[in-house]
Amino acid sequence: MGLTRTLMMAALWAAIVLALPACKRYSDVSAPLPPHAPQPAPQGQATLAPGQFLDSAQQVIDPAWVGAQAAKAAYVLIGEAHTSACDHQVQAQVLALMAETGMPPAVGLEMVSLDGQPILDLFNKGIIGLEELEERLHWGQTWGFPFEIYRPIFETARRFELPLYALNVPRDVARKVGRVGLKGLTMEERLGLPSKIIPVPKAQEEFLRAVFDSHPFGKPKDRKAAWESFVTVQALWDTAMARRAVEARVATRRPVAVIAGGGHVENGWGIASRLAVFDPTGQRLMLMPWRGGQAPDPSQADLFFYCPEVKRPRLGLTLETKNSAVTVVAVESGSRAETAGLKPGDVFLKAQGTEVKALSDLHSATMRATQEGGALRLEILRDGRPETLLVPLPDIRSGS
Repeated sequence: MGLTRTLMMAALWAAIVLALPACKRYSDVSAPLPPHAPQPAPQGQATLAPGQFLDSAQQVIDPAWVGAQAAKAAYVLIGEAHTSACDHQVQAQVLALMAETGMPPAVGLEMVSLDGQPILDLFNKGIIGLEELEERLHWGQTWGFPFEIYRPIFETARRFELPLYALNVPRDVARKVGRVGLKGLTMEERLGLPSKIIPVPKAQEEFLRAVFDSHPFGKPKDRKAAWESFVTVQALWDTAMARRAVEARVATRRPVAVIAGGGHVENGWGIASRLAVFDPTGQRLMLMPWRGGQAPDPSQADLFFYCPEVKRPRLGLTLETKNSAVTVVAVESGSRAETAGLKPGDVFLKAQGTEVKALSDLHSATMRATQEGGALRLEILRDGRPETLLVPLPDIRSGS
């Protein structure tokens, strides 16, 4: 199956950071959010401090009030950009606020797939610590985004003895489902997965289709297969994570705080809409980061927190994946890729020392290189000969 998409599409495939229409959430399940006593309205965006909580009118909210509302919910979904240290600090703060109200949550992690739960159990029991947790989870290979910026979440979980739960589907299993569906999995691969994938709602499908159609592809038959795989995996991720969150609630009899990418949270379509199926009476509260500028869209979440925009490199590549080989199809003029000397026909072998078999591998390597500062080291095959190229990247280590 041949797939062609830009690195922007790779980021969507890896993280699904998408804008999604609304579903039932906190105010639809029980009583609406009670009025809060807003702190003095900020006089312009510059006066906002990273990490402050806001409502959709940009009124600053007392963290204690946020904690009280979160403690009343069965599920608290806290969105993120995976590269934003600020987002993860706020997520950790919400966990602490809930614990301090006397309702310590279980914590569901998109970053860890189901096969990593035995390692999380060792951490939950205090048998291993943070440094060993990173190593035992093979964090750099399985997630790719720097462990250090997620550290506050794990430190808070250890401090308040909050049990951690893996939510995600193993990467190889998700890819296989995208090709052959659930019925094509072995019994071992099916362990922990839902018996049925709740499909993408019609309105979201239309939005995803517009995103998908904005990227070039090869032959029509390849395009059709790529689309079907794309929406299937999207639905699988959200269905599996919601089911797992419900299992965590049942097992612990605690509220569950879900830490996941913004595309799985915002506007309530992803995980929240599946929670409405699996646990229809479970109250859901959604929090999303706001980057500044235009006022937050009230349909995106119940509450917001301010974290400045995180810079991301744009390489300027159109790529094709076929038979586990990622090949350059086109290079944008003036892009970082052109500066580095990449050309159509180049085949990726390794990125930052990690083998590249899929677009997500390249995306993860780019994010690691960006956090480390410097350049992305690529090992490619050109006309049958191996070459090494360095792609210049912005240094965001001092940013959020």
